[in-house]
Amino acid sequence: MYNGFTSYEGNAVMWTVYHNRGTTMVHATSESIALMRFMAKYPDYVVSKIVRG
Repeated sequence: MYNGFTSYEGNAVMWTVYHNRGTTMVHATSESIALMRFMAKYPDYVVSKIVRG
């Protein structure tokens, strides 16, 4: 588990979300789902980019 983000989908991959307070790892099946999960937990953070892996 990374920072409270887990995924139970079999084809989920790890995404690194870069934001104004550092980086966070999110497991999701796509970049858009990773962004949605991150923004649901941290709505006041500003995301600069998302990188697979």
